[in-house]
Amino acid sequence: MKQKMKLFCCKTMMDEIDKIKPAEMPVEYIEYALHRTPDKLREELQKRIDEEKEADVLVFVYGLCSRGLDGLKAGEKTLVIPRVHDCISLLLGSREKYDEEFGADPGTYYLSKGWIDQKADPYHEYQEYVEKYGEENARWISQQAYQHYKRVAFIDTNLDNLEEYEKYSEEVANFLGVDYIAIQGESDFFNKLVGGNWQHNCLVIPPGKISRYQEFL
Repeated sequence: MKQKMKLFCCKTMMDEIDKIKPAEMPVEYIEYALHRTPDKLREELQKRIDEEKEADVLVFVYGLCSRGLDGLKAGEKTLVIPRVHDCISLLLGSREKYDEEFGADPGTYYLSKGWIDQKADPYHEYQEYVEKYGEENARWISQQAYQHYKRVAFIDTNLDNLEEYEKYSEEVANFLGVDYIAIQGESDFFNKLVGGNWQHNCLVIPPGKISRYQEFL
């Protein structure tokens, strides 16, 4: 009997997954904001694992995400989780590509269409701070938070109509006073997740087991 697969995906990668997944493959998109509190992310994902009644294999379009995916209990399911620290490796196409980019310039803040749509970037964050603390304090908070970054990189994941997102990313770089670069992303990792090619790049957690952060390293 063929096992039924289901995806759980962060909304920051919704467009990339929608572009490549088969129409009949079920997927649940989960709010980005949970990244800010890894314990809440883990709690939400565990709830969805426990409540899933139809699928046998649950594939997570996530990385370790500040240990938000550490400690997930498979229960009666099989869990599949990319062996990466965060979604940048997924957007770039591989962990190796991320390691290459990190080696070239570790002080890089990455953006993509999904991150910008979710308002998960320094300038949107600054605007939230302005409303809460005033402009002067907001500017100081942003400077402290991003003082070690040297460039902003927009990841082009081959979606349509990305020009406005590239332009916005350049504006974020100008706001931070750093360099800007566009980097070509790839769909390789997404294709492997959807296609079941998990042997070398994912944790496959069998029923009854628990995900452990050490296995991501």
